[in-house]
Amino acid sequence: MNQPPGAPTDNTHLRDVPAASADPFKILFHGMPLAGLLTEVTSNRILDVNNAFCEMLGWSRDEIFSDFGSRAPFWISDEQLQQLIAAFDLHGKIEQFEAILLCHDGHLKICRVSMRSVTVDGKICRLSTAQEASMSTPDRPGTVGAQLRESQERLSLALDASQMGTWDWNVETGVLHCCARVAMLHGHSPEAWSGPLEIYMRDIQSEDRRQLRRSFLSICRNRLPRYRLAYRVQTAQGLPRWVEATAKLYRTPTGKIQRLVGTLVDITDRRRNEQALIKSEAKFSALFQGAPDPYILVNARSHIVIEINRSFTEFFGFKAEEIVGRTAVEAGLWKTPADRDSVLENLHQDHRLAGREINFLTSDGREATCEVSSSFFTINRQMCVLSTFKDVTARKQAEAALRASEEKFSRAFRASPDSISITEKATGRHLEINEGFTRVTGYTPQEVIGHTARELNIWADYEERATLIQELEEKGRVLQREMRVLNKAGREILVSISIEPLTINNIECMVLTARDITDQKLIEAKVKHLAYHDALTDLPNRLLLTDRLNQILALMTRHQLHGALLFFDLDHFKHINDSLGHSCGDSVLQVVTRRLLARARKEDTVARLGGDEFVVLLSGFQGTDIEVRTAVQRHAETLLAAIAKPMIVEGHSLHLSCSIGIALLPEHGNNPEDLLKRADIALYKVKESGRNGVAFFEQAMQQAASERLSIETDLRAALHMGQFRLFYQPQIDSRNNRIIGAEALIRWEQPDKGMISPASFIHVLEESGMILAVGQWILNDACAFVAQLIDRQLIDPEQFSLSINISPRQFRHPDFVAQVRQAITEQAVPASSLKLEITENIVIQNINDTIAKMHELRGLGVCFAIDDFGTGYSSLSYLKQLPLDLLKIDQSFIRDCTQDSNDAEIVRAIIAMGRNLSLDLIAEGVETPEQLAFLQQQSCHAYQGYLFSPAVPAIQFTRLLENHAPLLDTPLPQS
Repeated sequence: MNQPPGAPTDNTHLRDVPAASADPFKILFHGMPLAGLLTEVTSNRILDVNNAFCEMLGWSRDEIFSDFGSRAPFWISDEQLQQLIAAFDLHGKIEQFEAILLCHDGHLKICRVSMRSVTVDGKICRLSTAQEASMSTPDRPGTVGAQLRESQERLSLALDASQMGTWDWNVETGVLHCCARVAMLHGHSPEAWSGPLEIYMRDIQSEDRRQLRRSFLSICRNRLPRYRLAYRVQTAQGLPRWVEATAKLYRTPTGKIQRLVGTLVDITDRRRNEQALIKSEAKFSALFQGAPDPYILVNARSHIVIEINRSFTEFFGFKAEEIVGRTAVEAGLWKTPADRDSVLENLHQDHRLAGREINFLTSDGREATCEVSSSFFTINRQMCVLSTFKDVTARKQAEAALRASEEKFSRAFRASPDSISITEKATGRHLEINEGFTRVTGYTPQEVIGHTARELNIWADYEERATLIQELEEKGRVLQREMRVLNKAGREILVSISIEPLTINNIECMVLTARDITDQKLIEAKVKHLAYHDALTDLPNRLLLTDRLNQILALMTRHQLHGALLFFDLDHFKHINDSLGHSCGDSVLQVVTRRLLARARKEDTVARLGGDEFVVLLSGFQGTDIEVRTAVQRHAETLLAAIAKPMIVEGHSLHLSCSIGIALLPEHGNNPEDLLKRADIALYKVKESGRNGVAFFEQAMQQAASERLSIETDLRAALHMGQFRLFYQPQIDSRNNRIIGAEALIRWEQPDKGMISPASFIHVLEESGMILAVGQWILNDACAFVAQLIDRQLIDPEQFSLSINISPRQFRHPDFVAQVRQAITEQAVPASSLKLEITENIVIQNINDTIAKMHELRGLGVCFAIDDFGTGYSSLSYLKQLPLDLLKIDQSFIRDCTQDSNDAEIVRAIIAMGRNLSLDLIAEGVETPEQLAFLQQQSCHAYQGYLFSPAVPAIQFTRLLENHAPLLDTPLPQS
């Protein structure tokens, strides 16, 4: 027999067991009539079973050895097996141990087990024999058999007392065994029944049969040991009977489903009572919730709220979750605890409450007066109090208001900050005034009461009073009419007057309320002015300019006149703000405003749109198109010259220039939006041509602007769809014809146009701001390419550097250093293998910011080069402050250095300067051997250009690294 986990393993009593001869032992083992089982002690492995064992329990030898191995499926519990092994270890043998064994078909057999120690083939084993208890002596009192029968009798009595039956379904055979009560509940005769499950289930309603099958599958899949389920059985009378089945699932030790055993009980009456209770509760709930008055149900002893209805929530504002489960005091319903104590006392004395007026508080703290009625009744054996509320707040308030109306009117009349006077309608004689009247007019009651408005000369224009009375007669009242009155000192005041009719002692009177709005009107005028004017210059803003443009366009159409819209932009105004501060910049704008106003005509409009953008609207021109254009040109140049004059601002001597774009009215548009847009397009043309000039709008400019917008739209799509590519132009050391680096150059692979040079789109990227996202992509892609070359051991990172061009806007971005650091870190490339190329324009914009960022990146190991050196206008003093590594000689000097002596001298000067500053040098655009020879003579040996290779895709550059030939043997590539 198996040894369970944790069983004792001390088998010292087996050491002196004599060995048995293997063959005679096996003959005897398999031939004996008793069921026998041979188990190895040390491994608990089943070594053999005889035929009598298989016949008694129904297990085949193949099942025992194939399915279970060393496990024993015959024991109903590990506890029983552990008791058997413990007894064997204690006594060295076992005689007639009563045990319950599990048969293959799921039935149980009471057996008497004996156990001895034997040695077989040198292994210490346990030889166990078993025989059914019924085959030996009858059950004795206290034996397992007798106890089992007693237990079964007690179980039968208990089931009968609870009107419950039992059933047992063998899953393998499909046979169901059930007791007489179960058979009777399913419509069979009241006697034990055995048969196929399908016959048993045919009286179950179809939808419940499906539910039973689904439940069985769920139990099997989820490995649930027990379940409880109710279903309906169709009786002979045609009425359904509700029964409740409980069951337990039994499995073999391998997990195979074996049998389902359970009980069945009739729950029809319970179901009927439950349904009746549900219907009763539903009726009560519908009545309770549908009541128009607020209802609350409270436990009479604990005073905890059990339920409230919808009307209670609507009136008091308390939601069910805010008050149910708490007392009304805790929820804050009672205004005072004394009211609650009084109500409870009356309720317990009289057992009911009818129409008691009490003040309550709503959820938002509002006081509500209600008539409360309450009564006791029992719900679910709990004494409860049901209370209803009738809102009498409005009635109580109306009563209080009626009682206090005269007092309130008197107080309001006296305390009102507005001027209030009561006069006779016909004569204008004053009957009463308040303190507000005295504050507004300066007249005291003694000076006014009994006198008419004409006598006091209060109206600035007495005829206006007649107008007010006429409106009062027509409309029944006067509301907020603006009128002019005179105070006691004779100063005119603007007031807002309202009049209500009033009858006193059968005399028609008027209650006249007046509010001083003089200051308010001044403020409104100022606010309106600010809404239409620029705060800094007090010039018309875009809103007022648009209004005047609409007016002038209508006037020109009517009278065949012409005009012009001049769009101004101060050149490099940002430099003034950045270097001298915004205060100085504001002063400059005010000076420009004065100069424009001094040159503008009375009929012209000077406006400021914001920043350094101004607009001058010229109107009233007549004549031919050429005459109008000439006149506008002359005005524009006059304004241009006025702005260009020197100015002293905050101690600084400044010289400004500006760019002017002009749109003619109405030739270039018939609405303000189009005119401003086209003047702006013309302004853009001036800036593109070098600033400090004037340009008229032309249709070609509109087309160019549209094309630029189209390019910008396509570029955004290109960035989103990944159409940008990086090409790499090798950089060569001519002394050993070795590739020492490369410059990463962007290309746009347009689906319809093929590969596009950056000259066609880089300026659009810069102006639109997309250069930030594209620049970040270039950094990441270039670093990834360097990492790939290093992994393939095609370059030595100590002797190779990849040059990346950085745009001014990209360099100025606050996160530029972090973006470079991120690209280096994510691609895991040495920082020294990157060389960032910046232009001279970047240097001069903000030298301090430039130096700070360059030093921070130099700290990471990044190198720097000045690109296109010699083409800008940077100061050499700036140059020596920058932490540079390399100067790139612009190809415009290299192109003619062998034919033009001036270019040759410039190249010599750049090389000499680079040597003196200890900077490396590289020449761009080297295309001929003569150019290379000239550079070598000047000791400049690093170059890039078509002489070696144009910029090529990454895969071709990789091949150049793998197989690059000496420079002099390489044919000149075709462009």
